[in-house]
Amino acid sequence: MGGNLPPHTLRLLYKEVSTLTSDPPAGIKLFPNEEDVTDVQVTIEGPEGTPYAGGLFRMKLVLGKEFPAAPPKGFFLTKIFHPNVGPGGEICVNVLKRDWKAELGLRHVLLRCGGMGYIPFGGVPHIWGGLY
Repeated sequence: MGGNLPPHTLRLLYKEVSTLTSDPPAGIKLFPNEEDVTDVQVTIEGPEGTPYAGGLFRMKLVLGKEFPAAPPKGFFLTKIFHPNVGPGGEICVNVLKRDWKAELGLRHVLLRCGGMGYIPFGGVPHIWGGLY
């Protein structure tokens, strides 16, 4: 499967997912879905020095049929209180909205989402939750 992505996009996506699996960003682990490469699930370790330190947070990226021209959608599967996470777990950061560029790739998205513990609201330094 591949969500009706063109073969060229699927090849690039398989390559990127393979690279991220073997060489993930620090604190992030990828769990590839062998049957559907567009189903990208990860765990993110809570950043040290924040109330989330020691926590493990499950996240999912959903790659639509317009990917990479359109950004993936991000969701936390682990319930989390954060100003950039909606009640259904939807992640609202600029890289998944207006700042998306196809050449950024999934590593960039994972780094931005993994760093949300330090930078909510897309650029204002705080910690996850904003009230701690």
